[in-house]
Amino acid sequence: MTTTTSSSQILRHTAAFVSETLSQPQLRLQLFSTLRPKFPSSASQAALNPLNFAAETLENAISSTSPAIRASSLSLSEKLLLTNPPNPVSSLLLSLIYGLYRRPIEAALSLLGIFHTDPSFARTELAPVLFEELFLVHLLPVLHWYNEQRTQILPNLSTNVSYENDDYSISDMSVVFPCSKSLSKMSGGQTSELKELESNYEKVLDENCRVFSNYFKQVLENKDASRLIDPPSVMLKTIVSVDQVQYGDDEQGIKTEEPGFENGRYNVIKLFLLIIIGMLC
Repeated sequence: MTTTTSSSQILRHTAAFVSETLSQPQLRLQLFSTLRPKFPSSASQAALNPLNFAAETLENAISSTSPAIRASSLSLSEKLLLTNPPNPVSSLLLSLIYGLYRRPIEAALSLLGIFHTDPSFARTELAPVLFEELFLVHLLPVLHWYNEQRTQILPNLSTNVSYENDDYSISDMSVVFPCSKSLSKMSGGQTSELKELESNYEKVLDENCRVFSNYFKQVLENKDASRLIDPPSVMLKTIVSVDQVQYGDDEQGIKTEEPGFENGRYNVIKLFLLIIIGMLC
């Protein structure tokens, strides 16, 4: 049985992000600082001014105790953002505006839009917890695929990962990754193959973020309570492994199986973190 996600689940996680961001001025400042480099150096000041003004107006709305000032500030900020082409900054600002308006679906849609337009930034810098809570449970085949391919490149790598009842469980947290001394023993070919694998892994994660952000959008916009929207297949683009095995012609779709959540999400997160640790070593 495939893992479906309900609108209430999506709204719970996106609302938590919006609420936390609205309640912490320092967090907003940090997020906007990370977003600033997303604009090319060639961007004109005229193009940036509306975004800067919209951000300042939103801050006025957040800090104001006057309902009238708050309402007028939010309206002005929303109009400024909607008259400009969408980008990660405007999407984040709109999600906060809709959060203050208490329009959770629109806030969620704006936030999910960033996972479509700039998935790498969204999952690693903007909202990693949201990615973990909402997206990761669907991406077990990607993690499995990456682990298998990495083991083929480094056959002596022991991850002590066992698969029981179609679930992922980790029997030993003292996972041996090819760090320091082990990395020094890698051949040039292994190093090149590992770098290529990790690059492809990032691309596959990005593509699946786009696919599942669209799925979450469809779930939120579904007006027919009796109609269940099935999640999409997990996408694995054609990648030639070290033994020249290819996954399909252009891409392979793999349906995610619903994990058993006795240990559930905890094991999924452990696996993801262990893989990321291995990539950083």
